[in-house]
Amino acid sequence: MLNKKVLISICLLAMVGIFSGLMTGSAIAADNVLSWGDSGSQVSQLQQTLNKYGYWCGSADGIFGSKTYNGVLSFQKAVGIKADGVAGPVTLKYLGLEQSKNTNTQVSRSGSSRTVTMVATGYCTCAKCNYPFYGQPSYLGYPLRKGIIATDPKVIPMGTKLYVPGYGEGIAADQGGAIKGNRLDLCFSSHQQALNWGMKTVKVIIL
Repeated sequence: MLNKKVLISICLLAMVGIFSGLMTGSAIAADNVLSWGDSGSQVSQLQQTLNKYGYWCGSADGIFGSKTYNGVLSFQKAVGIKADGVAGPVTLKYLGLEQSKNTNTQVSRSGSSRTVTMVATGYCTCAKCNYPFYGQPSYLGYPLRKGIIATDPKVIPMGTKLYVPGYGEGIAADQGGAIKGNRLDLCFSSHQQALNWGMKTVKVIIL
């Protein structure tokens, strides 16, 4: 009889723990904060974005552990925001994830998305393309790599996610003296790829 009572008590405690965990998960989603111990699709999206920008946090398994913590911490230090290893609203905004995290949906290229005709050129990370700023990160502090796009912030604000036909998705994270008005400068992995792109008029989708 005693063993049955003990078993029932353990089951009740487990149910309370599960319920508390679910409530905590809802609060995290509502408060727009991801931290050590969290898990799910939002964490996976965070990991994919960090990996994309060179802040490696392992496979995007959806579990916020030590690698994800270190990835967030490194990113925060690089862009000059509070470095605490917690992906809060400011960090998510710099990563371009704030809106998609709130809605918890995939980015749509229709409906509310806006299309703008732009003239796009290409550049790479070499000294010739980046004189006199060779070796420095983008305006928002991201390492220069494919996916980094220079824009006129008066036309496309910094942090805006874009889709450029023939190039792919990127983020407005850099600026340039010649990039004014409806102009884009797309970062490529090599100088030859930038030359191959040349100058094109494209219909850019603002995500």
